[in-house]
Amino acid sequence: MNKLLSAGRRLLSYVLPLTRQVASAHSGTLRVTLYRGHKVLDTAQANYSYGTLQRVLRYGLLFAPAHPTGPVLLLGLGGGSVIPTLRQERGVTGPITAVELDPVVIQVAAEEFGIRTGPGLNVVCADAFVWVATAPAATFELVVVDLFLDLELPAGLGEAAFWRSLWHLTRPGGWVLCNLLVTAEFWPDGRELPEFLAELGFEVRDLAVEQLNRLLILRKAEA
Repeated sequence: MNKLLSAGRRLLSYVLPLTRQVASAHSGTLRVTLYRGHKVLDTAQANYSYGTLQRVLRYGLLFAPAHPTGPVLLLGLGGGSVIPTLRQERGVTGPITAVELDPVVIQVAAEEFGIRTGPGLNVVCADAFVWVATAPAATFELVVVDLFLDLELPAGLGEAAFWRSLWHLTRPGGWVLCNLLVTAEFWPDGRELPEFLAELGFEVRDLAVEQLNRLLILRKAEA
């Protein structure tokens, strides 16, 4: 019966969008929309997964090596669209840890998109800025930072301690992909963010994509 209902909804979505709304204390109203057989997760102003965001992160990941075998860290889960991109398109085989502040987002990712803790994936409900401060050194080969709350970026992205923690937990030769906004300016320790990151020991590539998004693609220097 459930399979028939699901098939019926998918067929109906080719005629009109079907939207489920979920209230979140952190993200406002989350909207899961099925349209023409494709499901996306949005907030009032931003795409959280399987739409524009997936295109942005897919593009950014082209600048990092394919087929990384080491552990991967995701800061910000959304609906989890970056996970199939990593597994199926970039050939990631190592374990993935996803840190997400919003328990409602975690629930929606599991119920609507099948993204949940299991073999090769550990979903952690925690504040990313607190979590990275205690992460073990030189653990992750690839880190993806996507810490939006609706269309806002948390102030913690401007704190030097956060970026030092990222440098600390990334393996030598490892990569960090950060999704920001072109309008956002961060000045850790009074220096413009790319300059601060270069002094910290990252190679920095700064790209504007999809009109609103800014990608920082960082590579930690070899030991």
